[in-house]
Amino acid sequence: MTGFSKGMGRWAGTAEVFSGDGRFLGNGADTRHVHPSDDGRVRIDVSFVGPFKHAGHYFIQDNADHRLYQGPANVGYAETLSDSVVEAHAYWPALGLSQRFFLTVLPDGNTQLSLALLSRGEHVLYVVVGQNDRVSDATFHPPALISGTSFDLASDPSAGRGALLLHRPGEWTGELTVLDGKRQRLSADRYTEALEVANHNTLNVKIEGGFVPTEQAFQLRTTGWHAWTLPNQPIAGSYSLSGGRALSGHLHHLGAGLRVWRREVVTHDGGRKAVLHVWYRGGERVGIQFGVLQFQAGS
Repeated sequence: MTGFSKGMGRWAGTAEVFSGDGRFLGNGADTRHVHPSDDGRVRIDVSFVGPFKHAGHYFIQDNADHRLYQGPANVGYAETLSDSVVEAHAYWPALGLSQRFFLTVLPDGNTQLSLALLSRGEHVLYVVVGQNDRVSDATFHPPALISGTSFDLASDPSAGRGALLLHRPGEWTGELTVLDGKRQRLSADRYTEALEVANHNTLNVKIEGGFVPTEQAFQLRTTGWHAWTLPNQPIAGSYSLSGGRALSGHLHHLGAGLRVWRREVVTHDGGRKAVLHVWYRGGERVGIQFGVLQFQAGS
């Protein structure tokens, strides 16, 4: 059960649910109870009420470096990247939805950030951006919400925040754990991602550290829903945004001949983000980097 030492207990939060194109659909009340079952597995009782709804339970067989989701509510496979980070590919039979998912327990041990891409076939129907807190009946306080209706907020890329949290001028800094393609630890590296606004829809980005340690500078064009690189850049690719608070997409580091699948989620207060970057050469996974970064606003 050591892989679940940081995840046991009751968790509750209010997720934000977006359509596949990043438009706000509504909040979801998300509760989970993670506890041992009599047969040595872990049982997850889950309830989610929002733009879609689901309640049920499933069992997880913990095999140290991976987990098997054994139904009935959720079936699939998860890789345990550390005692606080998992990446999963699963299926929710009652919803008919495939899930690409990652979850990070923040260093305080009492907050989870997660990003779920829910698809039917290759069509992403929902993006669920989650922040859950470990709770007891005595300590639980509902999280603050941004007032508004999905009718109005669906046309706002920031979902009512007034700023795209992932595109603010400033620096994200911290330490990322770097693994090889077989999930063996390589290093823990200082990582910095600096952003400045060139004009209303163009960003200058500079990255230092991580799996490809050489400094990379490039420009992105953004609509608030999507971002993509401009021509003749050392990095080429695009990603989608959900409320300016989460992203998923692929960037090609041309000099290294590598592609990275980036997924990132920012906390409600905008101060931290959990990142999971999976590196490929063609279709072969060659590395992973993950961690929690702190934000420092620029001038």
